[in-house]
Amino acid sequence: MGRSVSTISPDLPFAETLAAGIVARVGEEPLALSRVTVLLPTVRGCRALRDAFLRLSGGRPMLLPRLAAMGELDEDEVLFADTAAAADLPPEIPPLRRQLLLTRLILAGHGGGRPTPDQAARLSLELGRLLDQVQTERLPLDRLETLAPEDYAEHWQLTLRFLTILTE
Repeated sequence: MGRSVSTISPDLPFAETLAAGIVARVGEEPLALSRVTVLLPTVRGCRALRDAFLRLSGGRPMLLPRLAAMGELDEDEVLFADTAAAADLPPEIPPLRRQLLLTRLILAGHGGGRPTPDQAARLSLELGRLLDQVQTERLPLDRLETLAPEDYAEHWQLTLRFLTILTE
């Protein structure tokens, strides 16, 4: 089977739609899926697709395709990588739980200041997005305090104190 690129409508559940499409394309032969390689942007994406295949199988044993996270691979290894180690990662925190945990940290005054509960909830969403971006781009947080020199405006220093939520 040759390589192909497909799209999934943004209103459909990505992992379930992709799993169903791959099964429809390769057929029901037990070994067919094992000859497929799926490249995804993150290890979490690999885990979500693996889980979608398992739900799709209805509990029947099956060989899964090779799932590779692009962010975890060297350029030369893209088609030959194994993400078995990805199964050892803990599951992601559900979005609402993460938002509530971040909101609690913000309300506790971590990072300075005491926002209102609604401000803390909005800030937690943005903090979560920043955390996702930092993780996706594999950026270190160890130099966060050096982003703005001490002599910059006070609001920069407030922002840096707030971002200590990520480092502490």
